[in-house]
Amino acid sequence: MLQEQLSTQPIVAPQEPDLTTWQFIHAILAAAREKGKEGPVARHLIGTSLQLAFPNILISNESYSTSDDHLGRPGDFHIGDTAFHVTVAPMSVVSYERCKLNIEEGLRAYLLVPDRILAGARQNAEATAPGQIAVESVESFVSQNIEELSTFSKKSLIDGFRRLLETYNQRVNAVENDKSMLIEIPQTLLR
Repeated sequence: MLQEQLSTQPIVAPQEPDLTTWQFIHAILAAAREKGKEGPVARHLIGTSLQLAFPNILISNESYSTSDDHLGRPGDFHIGDTAFHVTVAPMSVVSYERCKLNIEEGLRAYLLVPDRILAGARQNAEATAPGQIAVESVESFVSQNIEELSTFSKKSLIDGFRRLLETYNQRVNAVENDKSMLIEIPQTLLR
């Protein structure tokens, strides 16, 4: 009963305003992982980050269960000549071969994974397409974006975190039936 109740509750973002942006995003992913929602949350965080970075470009927003092949898209997100793939468990055919196909089609490929598997993902990407697949952690990608949008100002960073979470929740609310992927915005960000 308790487990069932926890699985319907939103993800709780960290309350500590002094965490680094990387630690803030890492804590959200860790909380999502505990609920079995790390994959969808990671993908929606990347979509939100891209939307905030490129407000004049339409960033796709589909439910987590929608496959790239079904929509005829080269990755989870496609901007310019770059396909972005977000995964918490990269597997050869699904992730690396997909990136290799992007490259063969003249696209650049980004593979975004949780930091805990970054080293292995980079090794596998190198074995698949040496020097051609950019592999970064979700934590680094999102936190760098938020830092830049906040002009590396601690005062602006609180607004940056709030904008990230509000936009994330809007995107999730628009396409997901499972509202347990929403992130509760801490009081420390609402001042």
